[in-house]
Amino acid sequence: MKTFLVFFMSFSVVSAWAQSNLGVSFRWNIAHHCSNTSPVIKLKNIPPGTVSLKVQMVDLDNKNHDHGGATLNKPEGFPAEFEIEAGGLDKYSGPCPENFTTLGHEYQFNVSALNNENKNLATGSAKATFSAKFVILQGVIGNQ
Repeated sequence: MKTFLVFFMSFSVVSAWAQSNLGVSFRWNIAHHCSNTSPVIKLKNIPPGTVSLKVQMVDLDNKNHDHGGATLNKPEGFPAEFEIEAGGLDKYSGPCPENFTTLGHEYQFNVSALNNENKNLATGSAKATFSAKFVILQGVIGNQ
């Protein structure tokens, strides 16, 4: 019984780790301020069998504001690497923090890769601050 329990616990840990390795990256620019055009979002390590990508943006400083996102579907399946084009999220409301010229807000894109039975195959996220200062510095020193 002990052997089974140790094996089961090990398998559970490996399974949980395998579901969280979806690579997500994006970059803000000044045009995203109060715009409903989402940034380019780059994804990697998309697992085989993924037919839907659920994308949601969250304001980590104001969780009451729903920024939406989209569910992208590709019945033939997504490749291991995929780029969501600018404006590719149809239910997206862009960042428009009241303190944009000073501190801004921190935003996070959460992405889930789903199979044809709507089972979560992998998840990933990326976050970045959106403020005038950060966007200008990012353009000068780069970030991605």
